[in-house]
Amino acid sequence: MHLRRLVILGALFACGQATALGEHARSAETPKATKLAATAATASASAAPVVPAPLARGPLDNTAALRRFFQALAKVDDGSATADVRIVQFGDSHTAADMMTGTARRALQARFGDGGRGFLELGRPWRTYWQDGLRGPGMTRSFHSEQGKLDHGRFVGDGCYGLGGVCLVTSARDARAWTEIVAPTSRIEVDYWTQPVGGSFDLVVDGASVLTIKTRATTPASAFQSVVVPDGPHKVEVRTHGDGEVRVFGVNLDRDRNGVVYDALGINGARAATTLEWNEPHMAEQLRHQAPDLVVLAYGTNESADTESIDAISRQLVAALGRVARAVPTASCLLLGPPDRAVRTPDDNPYGDAGTFWATSPRIEQIVAAERAIAGAAGCAFYDQLAAMGGPGTIAAWAEAEPPRARPDRTHLTRDGYAMLGNAFANDLMAAYAAWRVEHGLPPKDPQGPVPAPKGPPEEVAAPQTTSSTSAPFTATPL
Repeated sequence: MHLRRLVILGALFACGQATALGEHARSAETPKATKLAATAATASASAAPVVPAPLARGPLDNTAALRRFFQALAKVDDGSATADVRIVQFGDSHTAADMMTGTARRALQARFGDGGRGFLELGRPWRTYWQDGLRGPGMTRSFHSEQGKLDHGRFVGDGCYGLGGVCLVTSARDARAWTEIVAPTSRIEVDYWTQPVGGSFDLVVDGASVLTIKTRATTPASAFQSVVVPDGPHKVEVRTHGDGEVRVFGVNLDRDRNGVVYDALGINGARAATTLEWNEPHMAEQLRHQAPDLVVLAYGTNESADTESIDAISRQLVAALGRVARAVPTASCLLLGPPDRAVRTPDDNPYGDAGTFWATSPRIEQIVAAERAIAGAAGCAFYDQLAAMGGPGTIAAWAEAEPPRARPDRTHLTRDGYAMLGNAFANDLMAAYAAWRVEHGLPPKDPQGPVPAPKGPPEEVAAPQTTSSTSAPFTATPL
């Protein structure tokens, strides 16, 4: 990713060129064009068998932008890695559901190794919060979640809400927030906020206090402390002492082996503009601590229901990309286009059936085109989820399928639908990586097949850095 490209791109949008870019991208790429390109590549390979044929990339564009990500995968693949390959994905309710990302995570970890579950919120930052690899999250009423609030049309708050953009806050004594980690874990790192009025809390693992953390400090900053635990499932909890305000961002779950770690950082109702309401230095210190090899921005669904112009939405996405580039300039970047979304239309809708007529929102197609253009100009890869699903009209058909692959709102998918998208995304990433290995003279590696969707609760439609680490062996002191 190159900051200069983002500066130029921002200037283009400021001069009103976003629509032109978007129209060019839309006319240049369609599902039919993708199939024709794949057919042409196969024919070319047959005519010249001495040249290795690139593996199909599906709806994945500009794979050259994933070079650093692929280099990190190659180190894990070839046994020379000294760190995990980390993917950090910011997004809306599709990401928050962790079904598409959960399936992709499982597929990538099956192929490259399980480096750990990654970042999770503690407790329930919202009622329907759930992520693959955990169960039974909860918290006492004395904890409340904070992610910035709208007051008379303006956001209020300091914008320091942690990596996921939402945190738990309390000043009460014996406030508790917990979750049961099903995914195997051998290192637990708690991510929190230090401040002049900070209080203390205990990190409790499997019912025993393993660490007491004091958050009082002269300068507000992010802080991190970790403990080593036996590899396996664990119950993780924080309990406050009531001697000041405690702000907990979440936990990072790691393993004692290198592999893929995939953080799904979604917020229901989020837009790319949501990231612009966060404190940028704070967001940067959180991202730098994660040290991602790939950052994914997955927005567009909520924007498709807004009345803002495509130019305004594009400027917000460019600004969000700029924040990522400034924070982690060596990471690869990828824009994940929104999946299909249908809206009610008149009776002549060609996608209609049995008296109910739905068609793909024109705004979805416009946003997909704009995001493709932005990704190309910014030096990022682009993944077209609309094309991966089958193109416009797909979600209307998926909602009527048996079993259904889309929810009745024709916006969210079912677990089966998200699993299909997650497998497609992971397989296309792995195919592009395999082609990259061939292009660089590395021995080929075979990707794994599809993996099942992650299991979870019944589905609901979701509307300067201070680092402290303790790596001592796990010891338990009962409370």
